[in-house]
Amino acid sequence: MKRSIRRVNFLALLMLIALGANAQNVFSLQEAIEYAIANNEDIKNAQVTTKDAEAQVFETRADGLPQIDANFGYTNNTKLQQSIVRADIFDPTAGPSDITTVAFGIQHQSNLNITASQMIWDGSFFIGLQAARKLREKVIVDEQKTTIDVVESVTKAYYLVLVNQVRTELIDTNIETVEQTLEETRELYENGFAEKIDVTRLQVQLNNLKTERQGVTQVIASSKNLLKLSMGMPVIQPISLSATLDTFDFSYSNSEVQAFNVQERIEAQQLNYLKDLAVLDVKNIRSQYIPKVTLNAGWGRNTGNDSFGNLWNANRQWFGSSFIGLNVSIPVFDGLRKKYTTERKRYQLETLNNQYDLLTNSLQQQLINAKDALEVNLQRLEVQEANMALAKEVTDITREKYSEGIGSNLELINAEDSYKQAEVNYLTALYDAIIAKIDLDKSLGKLN
Repeated sequence: MKRSIRRVNFLALLMLIALGANAQNVFSLQEAIEYAIANNEDIKNAQVTTKDAEAQVFETRADGLPQIDANFGYTNNTKLQQSIVRADIFDPTAGPSDITTVAFGIQHQSNLNITASQMIWDGSFFIGLQAARKLREKVIVDEQKTTIDVVESVTKAYYLVLVNQVRTELIDTNIETVEQTLEETRELYENGFAEKIDVTRLQVQLNNLKTERQGVTQVIASSKNLLKLSMGMPVIQPISLSATLDTFDFSYSNSEVQAFNVQERIEAQQLNYLKDLAVLDVKNIRSQYIPKVTLNAGWGRNTGNDSFGNLWNANRQWFGSSFIGLNVSIPVFDGLRKKYTTERKRYQLETLNNQYDLLTNSLQQQLINAKDALEVNLQRLEVQEANMALAKEVTDITREKYSEGIGSNLELINAEDSYKQAEVNYLTALYDAIIAKIDLDKSLGKLN
């Protein structure tokens, strides 16, 4: 008995854990978006790119700071090189043609050197620093664009799941209605008031609905996986949605559409940064005509001894050296390379200007198309909603006539098929309208 109680308690604990895990995976649309911003891999990569651009600014700036190097060396001249000289230099008795060898150097040598350089002027450095900062600003905008794209994909996938769930609910309602009609028809058949074919038709209709239900269930699973992929959630984790289609807001302001400046779109800002970088590219090539000035300095000490043990003792003798200098690099002639490089950079800038004009015009067209598409889809939605209501009314009347024995089974099946098709058309129009509204919000820059 105790074992059974323990087993029941253990199963109850597992159920509570499972329910708690499922409860943690219930998302509203805003919660799904926030989860995606924190976990989507594309956003993570964009954030890494932003950090990399930040580091690049400091990397470029480091070139303008003092560069200091220290070097310590030790050399063991295991066999000193012999220099050949005239012998009479050291021996007056030697003949004019006699030679001798002399070893110049010490077997053990050590040195310590410190060198420093400071850039005084380099036009390319200052332009490069501006470009690195501009690139950092562009990468931040790129990260915002990635976030907008993720928000768009999560929103569309979220509502795709909701639409399919509603479709499932409608199919379940149809299945329940057909099952009830089938049961009533069987009773009529058994009592001789209906034909066998009436039962068969209803059974076929019921089988088709159940098959359709299985297909929609698979579609829901696939659309949930798409949503989880957009959110950056492992696809093996369960997920449930707390929102409903009733809360979707299709409203928008015509004045807002007319007043919106498409040049404020994130895509236009991205291209603006590319244009700014292209301008800096031209300036960078021009700056290479200006001389570069660098200050150099160094200090060192060296010592040596034929005995390794005496190389660093207290009586060692160090010899110091130092220098300071100024280096001016003056470009004279490079075969007109910089001239033609500047021309190429100007052509690239001209191409970007043309692309910018094309982009702003295209964004304006997208805004107009999104607004028109939403209006058309809202009209379609209204028509399909009315059609669905009429089809339901026809189905109810036909079912009532059939129950009273003054309508045929075939009429009822046709009416139910029409109603089911009207439901599908309504849901399709509803999802198309939702997508159109999301596209309009994106065109207006509302998905930030």
